[in-house]
Amino acid sequence: MKPGALYLSLLVWFAPWTMAIAGADQPPTAVELAQRLDQLIRQYQREEKIVHSQQASDAEFVRRVYLDLVGRIPTVAEARQFLDDDATDKRSVLARELVHSGSHARHMATFWRRTWIPQADTPQFDNLTGDFESWLTLQLTSEARYDEIVRRVLTVNIEDRSPTNVIKQSGIPDSFLVASKNQPASLAANTTRAFLGLNLDCAQCHDHPFSRWTQEQFWETAAFFARPNSDQAITSDQFQIELPESNSQVSATLFTGDEVPWPDQLNQDSGRQMLADWVTDAGNPYFAKNAVNRLWAHFFGVGLVEPLDDISEDNPPLQPEILDELSDVFVKSGFDMNLLCEAMVLTESYQRTSRASVGEEDTVDPHTYARMPVRGLSGEQLYESLQTAAGMAVVRSDLDAATDRDDGGRFITRFFVEDASMAERSILQSLALMNGETTAQIVDAQKSPILRVLANAPFLSDKQRIDTLYLATLARKPDDQELEIFSTHLKRTDDKAKALGDMMWVLLNTSEFNTNH
Repeated sequence: MKPGALYLSLLVWFAPWTMAIAGADQPPTAVELAQRLDQLIRQYQREEKIVHSQQASDAEFVRRVYLDLVGRIPTVAEARQFLDDDATDKRSVLARELVHSGSHARHMATFWRRTWIPQADTPQFDNLTGDFESWLTLQLTSEARYDEIVRRVLTVNIEDRSPTNVIKQSGIPDSFLVASKNQPASLAANTTRAFLGLNLDCAQCHDHPFSRWTQEQFWETAAFFARPNSDQAITSDQFQIELPESNSQVSATLFTGDEVPWPDQLNQDSGRQMLADWVTDAGNPYFAKNAVNRLWAHFFGVGLVEPLDDISEDNPPLQPEILDELSDVFVKSGFDMNLLCEAMVLTESYQRTSRASVGEEDTVDPHTYARMPVRGLSGEQLYESLQTAAGMAVVRSDLDAATDRDDGGRFITRFFVEDASMAERSILQSLALMNGETTAQIVDAQKSPILRVLANAPFLSDKQRIDTLYLATLARKPDDQELEIFSTHLKRTDDKAKALGDMMWVLLNTSEFNTNH
């Protein structure tokens, strides 16, 4: 065989292996990652003899994916377009469109702000929400990577502030630092909880009773936030802090035992910068897993690890293969949050119905992913869904600084949900939804755009009016029994506007509207 022919033969023979090696470190597409997750979950369900539910209907899916990805239900036009689409890949197409939308960025800005700065949901720190979420929305819109964003949050220049605490040059609000009152102990506890999924708080006063974290490790972490005297040359051993009720001091040390690569030139914030570098490093054993775990809990109602702030060797996940797979992909993708979000909503488990079939148990362990759990709506989701159902523009004070907080802000605060896995509302919340000012405006045909159109359009039949109301609120059309009840109600009155308002009120107060299912 000639040398050229031999070379060509070898090239053809080794080509698949060469391509496999070259692509080994390349992240999968969202569809490929979803398929891999499906394999892992199906294997677990086979081993545990778990019977899963059927696939969710298009109406269930479109409502669920809009709530989870953009924070509201679909409009009538969006729901109708999806339901009428016959394309076999319409779910993956919709997921990709939503993930790369500005509405997704804004919704996830609220999600991450609530994860990192839960203090902003209290009256004491509620002024931190607007600037931080606006800045974070811009970061997510520009598709900044997760590690970049976290590092900016931790290393914001606290010297570059105006008297009103607004960052003048960097543009990054110091909300995370302010929520921790710039106290090293609080910053250490909040940093490890928010970005590493580790609860070190108990070790602040004594060794943690249920894990290996010690009091000394907690304060060694807090020492990174100490600010040495700038009047003299700063060295790494000046990042120290005194143990409570003791005269002894500890130096900034990583609790994993890794060495801190201190630079030659140090400033007062070098400790905070070094810790931020380590926290966001691709090799950090907790950083990627924490982000993945919190996103998974957002879409599935439960984390792969519970509680969410206890990712440690002492608390292994029920299905570690899923957490490892997602974490590896997250790192390989350069911490691409959109890839994870898109893949998760394309999994078979996410697309399962929440309805129990005949003979099935009413409740199942959500960690088995046999059926989608019913989840509560956050205050933001409920408010924006109400406005969307009525065809009104969403007005929120965190979107427009000139907006009066008494509008959307007060409603969102009243319907604050600490745990979305709990779908129950308090009696006061239920009464506020039935009789509150927001609902009253939405069911008023003079103020509600959708009711005004439905009541005054002569070319619409009663069935079309009812279909539209159902699409506006529940993203589906009524079944035969529902259609008959509402049709009878419309025929019995000459005041169609009021009748439509009554029907709208009924739909808005159903559990179907008030939950993500």
